Amino acid sequence: MVSRGMAKTRTQLDREAKMEEILDLAEERLRAEGYEGLSVAAMARRLGLAQNAIYWYFPSKDHLFVAVLRRMLGEIATRKPRGEVEPRQQILWFADQLEPLSRLRPILRERARQSEVAGEFLDELEALLSRMLSNALRREGVPEGELPLAVEAFRATVEGAYVKGMGKAKRRRILGFVLDRLPSMSYAP
Repeated sequence: MVSRGMAKTRTQLDREAKMEEILDLAEERLRAEGYEGLSVAAMARRLGLAQNAIYWYFPSKDHLFVAVLRRMLGEIATRKPRGEVEPRQQILWFADQLEPLSRLRPILRERARQSEVAGEFLDELEALLSRMLSNALRREGVPEGELPLAVEAFRATVEGAYVKGMGKAKRRRILGFVLDRLPSMSYAP
């Protein structure tokens, strides 16, 4: 017997629609103005809600922040190239897709010091990115014992490219240069 989820009630559908509306605006504000753009009072006014209504859906500004980041990450995952993709192309594609999140990671790190929900999400994000990169670098030929160091070295290169504000073409050239050399590098101290 196949178990099917129960039909959603009108209240559940209304709640989900309102959450999506809040998340749409929050993502727009976050992309435009960063964490400071997530003024719950301003968002409530724009949506025609009482400020407390947003807190009913998201218990804190950090919960809203993390919900938007999760949604952005989910949207990247849905666009992920399907089928057999060369590891190098997969790595470069993800590096391109993560650019909007890269601008928000310093804020996430800062919020993680004060907020449990932000800290938990940061830990999840770091583990996910390292795991994905580790799998791709393994397929690129980086020896198993050297994967952790190679992952950190490549992630530092990606983050440095974002911090320097490199355009996509230059960033891809630099990341390609590093990817070409990772399998043949010696990682002994």
